[in-house]
Amino acid sequence: WSSKPDASMASPEEPAVAVDEVQDSAETVIATVVAIVAGLIVIVIALGFRRKREAERVVAREKAAAAKRKAPPPGAVARADLSAVEKLARTAGADPDAFLAGLATTEVLGRLASPLSPAAAAAVRKALAGKAELPPEGDGAAAIAAALVHTHLRRGELPARLWPKRDADEAEAAVEAVAEAAVKLTRHGFEAACKGGSPEAARCLLQLLACLRLQRPAWDHEPSRRASEEALADAGLPLPRLAASASAASWMGGAGGAVSAGSVAMLKVRLSRAHAKEAAAAAKRGATSFAGKWSTANGRAPVRVCESYTCLVSRRGGPAGAEAMVGFLEADVLDPAAPTAEAELKIVAPLEAGEYELRVQALSLAVLGVEASASASLVVTPAPIDDADDLDDY
Repeated sequence: WSSKPDASMASPEEPAVAVDEVQDSAETVIATVVAIVAGLIVIVIALGFRRKREAERVVAREKAAAAKRKAPPPGAVARADLSAVEKLARTAGADPDAFLAGLATTEVLGRLASPLSPAAAAAVRKALAGKAELPPEGDGAAAIAAALVHTHLRRGELPARLWPKRDADEAEAAVEAVAEAAVKLTRHGFEAACKGGSPEAARCLLQLLACLRLQRPAWDHEPSRRASEEALADAGLPLPRLAASASAASWMGGAGGAVSAGSVAMLKVRLSRAHAKEAAAAAKRGATSFAGKWSTANGRAPVRVCESYTCLVSRRGGPAGAEAMVGFLEADVLDPAAPTAEAELKIVAPLEAGEYELRVQALSLAVLGVEASASASLVVTPAPIDDADDLDDY
């Protein structure tokens, strides 16, 4: 017998070792699969969150774009502001300081002034102390807006380095934006005064409009008037010298110029230009306009307006005897050599018969202090009785 073990006979411990290896391999595979699945789940969840965030950003951008489309432009004037200015023209139109203080409380001026701090308004008040009517105190948007309007009107009286450091970058743009909106609102107030306000308010607001356009503090401010004359001289233009005349008659024509009560009358205004020859000579040198306006009268192509004058029309007389606004008209000069400028305005005659006086005040919005006045008589007769209508009553 041989003492060597048979090689064909397996050791009783080998099957156990093989089973353990198989179990380890299975666990490794399971762990790997679980890790892969978990990783995929994490990736899917991450992608879901990412898509959700992207969708939220897209929705936010669309909402912002829609809001921007719906939002009015920075200088847009809301209907509420226009209504407030109409009321302001009736209650404070004859007082420019009170009107400007009310103007500063409008939403549009407050919005345009909002980038600046109260320190900017304080700087303006400090610079104007002892020189002029000061804007109201306060930390609100109205106080800042009022300060910016005063800055626009009194630029020549303010130091070059005016603004606090924090407001220096945005101040000038804010002043320009507030001034532009103030011009629009004042023009609206003037037109409202011409419809239902007093002649004093209409005249005051028209003068204030000229001051805002020309950056001058007041119509009767002598240094401002001299500055306007100097600006004309520098441009090679003569100072306008005007004389006004006016006449009124029935629009349909009538004997003696009488107008029936409630009918349409025509007011004709003529402005004589004593400076016409000087203006013509200036035009030959290339200086032809200071109005900054174009006209398309009579359907023609736009023509540069050399001079333009706004004429206020009021009515006095009749049983009441009070003076009331009728309206306004524009008299434009298209030819610098023209000796006159003429304009017409249709008006409705009063319902009560009597003799009325139509007063015309012509003012320039381009040169402070240039104005002329005239008057015309308007005789109103009782309205004719329609016999046919009377017979219908029986």
